[in-house]
Amino acid sequence: MSNQDIFIKANKALAEGNYDEFITYCTEDIKWENVGEITFHGKVEILKYISSTYDGLVFTTKNYIKEKDFIVELGQIVFEKNGESKNSSFCDIWNFKDGLIHQVTSFVI
Repeated sequence: MSNQDIFIKANKALAEGNYDEFITYCTEDIKWENVGEITFHGKVEILKYISSTYDGLVFTTKNYIKEKDFIVELGQIVFEKNGESKNSSFCDIWNFKDGLIHQVTSFVI
């Protein structure tokens, strides 16, 4: 499976709330950095993070660029909390290693 295929399947799993499926596309030592915020290390931390944060969240990929072991994703994200919505833009940089997601660097504005 190509990095692009993994990216598409992993993103679909996130969007549908299938976090256990998402984590199967990741290396054991995955790192997820939310720039200016917190960084998560390893499958256990990341699964806990996305399970608690991604509910009530809707994201839309507007475009992505693939180059070697990287995919840069651009899109819109909507956070719903306490009946209120917040719209933001995001840019995620996905780094792949040996056919799995090894690092995600996330910028949300």
